[in-house]
Amino acid sequence: MSNSKHTFKYQPNLLSSLIVWSWTLLVLMVGIIWWLEILTFKWPLVLIAVLFIALVAVQISLRRVSIDRNLLIFSTVFNRSWLVIPRDQLESITAIRGGVAVQVDRNRYQFLMTKKSRQALIELAQLDK
Repeated sequence: MSNSKHTFKYQPNLLSSLIVWSWTLLVLMVGIIWWLEILTFKWPLVLIAVLFIALVAVQISLRRVSIDRNLLIFSTVFNRSWLVIPRDQLESITAIRGGVAVQVDRNRYQFLMTKKSRQALIELAQLDK
C-alpha cells in the first residue's frame, strides 16, 4: 500500500444516525416553534439557526474513516476514543446495502457510506492483505 493517506466520509449505522439527526433537527424545530410563537425578528432566533447549521456541519465533516499505512481509523464527532483497527486484525470488510460492515475480534460495526466511497474503502483495506 502506498504511504498516502486516504479519507472517506461516513455516517454511523442507520439507528444511530436516526437518533443523532433527530436531536439535531430538534434544535431547528425549537427555533421554528419559537419564531412562530413570537412572529417577530429576535437575535436569539439567529443564534439558534447558526447553532443548527454548525451542528450539521460538525456532524458531516468530523465523521471520517482514514486509511493510513496499516491502520483504519474511524473518527467520531464527540467521542475521542476513535475506533482504530490495524489491518492485520481486520477479519472482514464487506459491502452491505448503503454502506460497509467491518468485523474485528468478533465485533461487527456498520457504517453508512456512498457507493463510490464504499468500494474504494474496501479495495484499499484489502490491498496487500
